[in-house]
Amino acid sequence: MSIRAIVASYIGCIHRRDWETLPTFFAPNANWWVNGNPARVPQAGDGSVRERLPSLPGLLGRFESYSFDVRNIVVEGNKAIAEATATGRGPLDLVYVNNITMSFVINREGKITTLKEYPDYNELNWVLQWFKDHEISGTLPQELVDRGLDSGSS
Repeated sequence: MSIRAIVASYIGCIHRRDWETLPTFFAPNANWWVNGNPARVPQAGDGSVRERLPSLPGLLGRFESYSFDVRNIVVEGNKAIAEATATGRGPLDLVYVNNITMSFVINREGKITTLKEYPDYNELNWVLQWFKDHEISGTLPQELVDRGLDSGSS
């Protein structure tokens, strides 16, 4: 599978909210860096995929409908940059739109070794506060993360 296809498939997996398949895109010790100052944004900086993946359903799983659509993918060698738009609707009158840029490093086995994510924190912080105010939560079971990452090791 080409680098472009791997990145598009990864984004498609998030689009479908396929939490069981998502961990299989990553190498076992993959790093997931998120933009921002860790002193002001708790989720910013370096983190392992094992730590970060369980939080995705905590955001994305709460929407009644969700899409994550590719706008552009640029590939050079084993690296890619993707621009995507996340859109979540509901519950109630909630509408969330976040334009996110991500960079990927893919190893020879076709697994993501490094993911760098640049979300719009104004939108992200707003929706996290909205969920908190409305007492709506969600998480991904750690065993799904571990099983998916373990299947990626060769």
